[in-house]
Amino acid sequence: MKSGIRIGFSIHPRWVDHGGLKAFIQPLQRAGLSALEFELDDHLDSWHDSLPLMETAAEQGLELSFHAPYRAPHSLLGFAGDRRPLLECEYRPLLEIAERFARQAGSLSVLVLHPAVSQPPAAPAALVVDTISYLQWVAESFPNLHLALENNHPQVRDEIKIGILRADILQIAGCLPPNRLGICWDMGHDYLSHQEDEPSLEWLSRVIHVHVHDVGMEDLDHYPLVFGNVPHQLWLQGLRKAGMNGIVVLELKGERLKGWPIDQVSSVLISSVETIAREVL
Repeated sequence: MKSGIRIGFSIHPRWVDHGGLKAFIQPLQRAGLSALEFELDDHLDSWHDSLPLMETAAEQGLELSFHAPYRAPHSLLGFAGDRRPLLECEYRPLLEIAERFARQAGSLSVLVLHPAVSQPPAAPAALVVDTISYLQWVAESFPNLHLALENNHPQVRDEIKIGILRADILQIAGCLPPNRLGICWDMGHDYLSHQEDEPSLEWLSRVIHVHVHDVGMEDLDHYPLVFGNVPHQLWLQGLRKAGMNGIVVLELKGERLKGWPIDQVSSVLISSVETIAREVL
């Protein structure tokens, strides 16, 4: 039976600086790539180049998924309270970009969202309430987006962070039905939080989107699949057996590859996509 899994890449305008999207993406397409994921964050460098890149990707027939803003200064704190009107005004123009591309494609597009994070003082229970309020607003306001709640990276230093453990993500995801809210399984985050056990059927059945990346020295993540530390092969095979229908995104941070020769970067990107293709297609 043919797999319903597609392979994507977390694109950023910096990846295509040296020849345009077509030249960058063609070798990856030959390796099995058919989708691109865009981060909707107007504070990112080269944000002004992101919308034209989305348009080019759509014109070239690539499936698009999106990542809602989550980096500082964006924050969900207070979404269930007095700050909600201000936060809606902040997030709406960015999420409307994803909604528009989904309408143009004529099908639901995945929107990845993170649970809330805070610096002290903050109560985890309040972060859960803010996260659920935000998810419900997005689901109601953007009907062409299928939301995917991502398991968070483990807390760093004194961060207060929810949604790290699978059980916590499942509990939050219960606020909406599966046809509106699924799970984005970040496998690198699971590895860093020492959740290397076989996931439950409940978890596998709720996953609609995946972020795959490797973890190198000093627990730095978002590398290509070059170290073999993250057990993605076992986990991806489990998702395929469970009948997942969604995108597996090779989610990288370009700064991890600074100083690598350009031909080596190209080689590891292609080999990483080929590795995923062998596991899911």
